Amino acid sequence: MKQSSSDYGKKIAASFIGLIYCCLVLITSVLTIFYTIIIPNKIIFCIILSLISFGTVAAMLYSRKKLLTRICSVILLPVLLPIVLLCFGEWVLIIPLVVTALLVFFLCGCKENIKTIFGTIYLLLYVIGSLIYFLAISLFSTTTVSTTIQSEVSPSGSYRYSLVNTEDSSNGSTAVIIEPNDLDINLGIMTFSAEGYKRIVYIERPIQTENNLEWKAASRQDVTNELLQMYENTTIELSASDKKTLGYAPDATIYLNSLSDPDLERLGVPQTIDVLYLNGNICFRSYIAILEDYFSASKRAISIFQ
Repeated sequence: MKQSSSDYGKKIAASFIGLIYCCLVLITSVLTIFYTIIIPNKIIFCIILSLISFGTVAAMLYSRKKLLTRICSVILLPVLLPIVLLCFGEWVLIIPLVVTALLVFFLCGCKENIKTIFGTIYLLLYVIGSLIYFLAISLFSTTTVSTTIQSEVSPSGSYRYSLVNTEDSSNGSTAVIIEPNDLDINLGIMTFSAEGYKRIVYIERPIQTENNLEWKAASRQDVTNELLQMYENTTIELSASDKKTLGYAPDATIYLNSLSDPDLERLGVPQTIDVLYLNGNICFRSYIAILEDYFSASKRAISIFQ
């Protein structure tokens, strides 16, 4: 009786291992829509993921008669579809996950007719999903070729720029693109690089051969004085919540000269500002990016075809 009770508890625990694995795959699938997966060391990553997957297969086979394990075994394949499509080419990620999903699906404790029905549905799902996805990519793809020439992180670590040369039928262009650098998810063996926040702060045609880009740090007060010297009635596009914080009406026009230094601090502008210079001229100030909320989630451009 004790052995039976102990065995039952072990199988319940093993079924929860399958549930945790399924949830992690689901979370990764969702993240692939919003982030680009970067794997710095593919060999180490493949070994670690393979060991985790092997352990999960063993646990799910051990508890294959449990309802929770059966459910996880059946839903793992469709949950995996976004990873297969959006990370196509990252075989060290895809192969261990696909092999695990197939093994637990075919060896789970479900009846054969259930496996046949769901297997047919999933096969159609993968075939149709792949056709739609790759057809959409071919329709939205362009003939331009973009090459990142240079990339560097700002002194505060909050931003990064990319100097990108794009070759097209119009002699190409050179662009400076700014992205937030503090929204990535770094797990050590893999990094989820945030997508949808790119902002072009400089573009020129044709392709420029000489571009000297340099980050510098400036004080908040110096940047304020500099902006006011350029144009005394500089306006700032604040969000409704920021206007409310400062006591302004939602439709009020906010002038920079009406904001005190403590007001700027309340709005999140730090004492030290990141400034990007291109050939000696300023092309980006984090001061403006913070005040006008350049990189808020509401302005994020999500596209699975990026």
